[in-house]
Amino acid sequence: MTYKINIENTDKFFWHRYDTIYNDELSHLENVEKIVEFGVFKGDSVRWLNRRYPDAKIYGADILPVQVEWTENDRIEYHQLDQDKISDIQSFFEKTENSIDLIIEDGSHFPQHQKNCLVIGMDYLKAEGIYILEDLHTSHPHHAYYIQQGKTKNYISPLHLLLFIEHSMSNNIEIQNDKIQELTTNSLFNFEEIKNLIDCIKSIKIYRRSTLPKKCYNCNSSDYNYHNLKCKCGADIFAEADSMTAILVKK
Repeated sequence: MTYKINIENTDKFFWHRYDTIYNDELSHLENVEKIVEFGVFKGDSVRWLNRRYPDAKIYGADILPVQVEWTENDRIEYHQLDQDKISDIQSFFEKTENSIDLIIEDGSHFPQHQKNCLVIGMDYLKAEGIYILEDLHTSHPHHAYYIQQGKTKNYISPLHLLLFIEHSMSNNIEIQNDKIQELTTNSLFNFEEIKNLIDCIKSIKIYRRSTLPKKCYNCNSSDYNYHNLKCKCGADIFAEADSMTAILVKK
């Protein structure tokens, strides 16, 4: 069955323009039973998931308590957690009891938090399941979140590591332990975390928006200044470190 994505009210659609990517990449997921999304925000994405996968159990995780605008039914379960706390993430995934079909990480967007969810979440994803790491551009060296991380310049973030793994896979390079050890220097990841990700990832696709957003995230206008590629409100609409997402498939 073909589904038409309907998330016009979220930045997934109007800013990042992920709708076509999602429809293409999720088209092979069948008999979806369990979904996790980090970052509920106003609940639009959970509502979309609820419509798209009418038989799935959906687990929404957010640092906020349940909000009045969030959709609630017997298939949706919300959990409050802090992505900065490994114990919170581990406890949350233990409640899902493994075999997750789809994980969407759209939480705080801080590189450390992206890493925390990735290294734990991949263990709970079922074979051929999909992990979507949204807003991966915050791990780009030119993004403020990367710079604010507090480490020295050019540390290994989720973006760096996934680019490395994808590059090695595309060139059929067998990754040796000394290369893994090299990537633990000035890095958010330790040896075991990198090794586990290499061993469990079947494929990686990294997307970057190559067109302009439909409207501005800051003021909702589509009246742009095309000379400097900014919205009339001053927001960048074609920044180097913007609108990147990674789609991972587990072995």
